[in-house]
Amino acid sequence: MKVFFGLLLVANIAFAIFQWLMPYEQLFVEQKKVPPAEQLQLLTDANTQVVSEAEVVASVEAETDALELAVARVEQEVEAERARLVNEDNSDKRVCYTIGPIKDKARAIEISGRYSGKQAVTALKSSLEKEYQGVMVYIKGHKTRADAVRTAGKLAARGITDHIIVNSPDNPNILSLGVFGLKRNADRLKARIEKMDFKVETEARYRERTIYWLYAEQSSEVDVLQLLESTDNESGISQIPTQCLPG
Repeated sequence: MKVFFGLLLVANIAFAIFQWLMPYEQLFVEQKKVPPAEQLQLLTDANTQVVSEAEVVASVEAETDALELAVARVEQEVEAERARLVNEDNSDKRVCYTIGPIKDKARAIEISGRYSGKQAVTALKSSLEKEYQGVMVYIKGHKTRADAVRTAGKLAARGITDHIIVNSPDNPNILSLGVFGLKRNADRLKARIEKMDFKVETEARYRERTIYWLYAEQSSEVDVLQLLESTDNESGISQIPTQCLPG
């Protein structure tokens, strides 16, 4: 045991002498050096452009001014277009209507005076039209007037006394038994006479006559004139809206 402690003491003394004689850097392997942290660089020292707050405000104000100018220009253009449309308003300021049919010329002139007296422009027009009279019940086929008279005598003996002899280029000596405004009345008489073994016919009858129409136009900025009377309406005269004539 004493020998072991003596050897250990000699080894420690020898290591201490060796360490004193050898430098520290040569005794231990040099460790890899860690590179120092990169030093922070100020923006003022770097090649970077720094925008000040004043410059930012000035830029925003410039863009705002440009936007306001653009808006003002658009508003001016819109206002100019609106004014142009108002100045070019060519819409028709008239209301037009036709009044009729009027069968009597004197009455047509009188009605025209009512409207022209209220600042309406009027024009009276006429046309030749067929006027419906009704349905005629008749017997034809008579060679002479005397034949038609004999037929009328036979009907009168059986209670049919209304008759008249009518001549036309195509059918002379027609024995007319009446003209009925309602077709059912004409059909009723026809059926009655057919039971007497007479060959009866019916035909719608018309006559040509002059019909008058009043054209009137007025301003659309006032109430539409309504100057027809009840007697006019009872005669079939109406006020009909119509398209205005080119003015």
